[in-house]
This record gives sequence, C-alpha cells and structure tokens, in this order.
Amino acid sequence: MDESRCLTERSGKPIWIRDFFCGQVKRSVLVFCLIPLIFLSFFGTLAATAWLYPGNYDWRARVISDLLSPRHNPGFHSLASVGLAVSALLTMPFAGYLHARLRPASQLGARIGAGAFSVGLVALILAGLIVSPHSAPPDSIPRLHEMLGRTSAAGLGAGMLLFCWCALKGQRAAPDGRRLYQRRLLLCWVLLTLPPLLGAVASESLWLISQAHYAWSYPINQALKTTLLWHLAFWEWIGAAAVFLFLLSSALLLPAAAEGGVPLETSSGRNRWER
Repeated sequence: MDESRCLTERSGKPIWIRDFFCGQVKRSVLVFCLIPLIFLSFFGTLAATAWLYPGNYDWRARVISDLLSPRHNPGFHSLASVGLAVSALLTMPFAGYLHARLRPASQLGARIGAGAFSVGLVALILAGLIVSPHSAPPDSIPRLHEMLGRTSAAGLGAGMLLFCWCALKGQRAAPDGRRLYQRRLLLCWVLLTLPPLLGAVASESLWLISQAHYAWSYPINQALKTTLLWHLAFWEWIGAAAVFLFLLSSALLLPAAAEGGVPLETSSGRNRWER
C-alpha cells in the first residue's frame, strides 16, 4: 500500500492536480491557457446555445437558466449546462492564486475571500448540472437550481468584495514607501465588483417589493418595469462579464509570484522585486 502510494506520488499526477486546483500555477498558464478556455466554455457555449434557442432569446430579459432548461431549450440545453460547469471548474485555481497573492495584505480577508469564491464556484458547477427534466414536477428541481444559482452569485460576490478589501489594504504604503499592489488593480476590481452587485441587489429588491403588493410601490414598479434596472437577467450577464474581467485583471495586474517574491510598487510608480 505504501509502495503504491510512493509510486503514485513520484509520477507527479496527484501532486500536479492538487497544485493546479490550489492555484499554484504560473501567470502565463492563466493568461494564455485558462482565461481563453474559460471564455470559450462559458461565453462561447452560451452564445451558441442562445443562437440555437427556439424563438428569440433576448439576453436583457431572459435569464441564463432559460438556456439550461430542457423545457425552454429542449434541443441544446446540455451544451449550455456542460459549458457552464466546465468554465466554473476551470476557474477554481483562481481562488488559491488570489489567496496566495493577497495574503500579505490581509491573511484573514484573503482566506475568507478564497473560501467564499470557491463555494460560489462549486454552487455554479452544481447549478449547471442540476436542471429540471421534462418529467419533473414544476416546483422540485427548479427551486434547487435557483437556490444554487443564488448561492453561487452570493459566494462569488462576497469573494470579490473581500479581494477588493485586501487590495485596498495593500495600498497602504510601507515605511519604505512601497505598496503591495498597483493602484489600477484596486480601481479595476472596484469598478468590476460594485456596479453589478448593486444593480443585482436593486433588481432583486424591486422584484420582492412588487411581490409584496404594497400600494406605495405600484407607481415605482410601473415606472421601472421598462428599464434595464428591473430585469435581473441583464445584471446576470453583466455580472458574468464582470467576473471574467475580474479574473483577467487578476492574472495581468497581481504580482507574478506569491509572498516570497512579490513585485511591490514604490512611491515613484515602478515595480521592483523584494525577496
């Protein structure tokens, strides 16, 4: 038993898999391999499924779940489901990658952020694979799929917010005038995180208020029903694009090495390596 375990470890396969999902990968692998694969598996498959969707698919008014549903998209829902699950699986290394590079700014924030981001990705994988079959009762699996989708959005959003907090803490100049991260990293992350989150929360809040049938909310609902703020589907797609750009900016703007060799930004704006 021990000999077979040693042989397996010497082969490098389990260690390689573990290192991959823990985020111990090079920046070049993220930029030239994972990022293009994530784009193709998510936006490529969903765009193809939307093009093959029966009738007219308006991304501003129809949620992504309609592409995954066998009832709404009986012919090509499997393509969207597999693409969504694969893209979430390929995104898993980013949680460990971000944790390792944001840990110098805030160990607790980086750890909780990576955990929340991972939970969101696992929920996204399950949401892509668990869809309602034709024979399922109307209120069974759709509710589970919806719950997983909301869990995924909450986990990814919370993780991105905590990563922004770590980047903000990294802007504090050390006594020698150096900074942990570039200012443009924080700017990109804030712009990619706050607007989609606020828009989704506002849209969901408006929908909940409309379901409560308050008399004072009727004029507000009528005025906003024709705007994009009302449609949660619009914010779903905006959020998906924001997450992708968040990953891309992380790969391009975060230090290439974790802790032991992190390029820090000096007061003059130049990067240097600190060993």
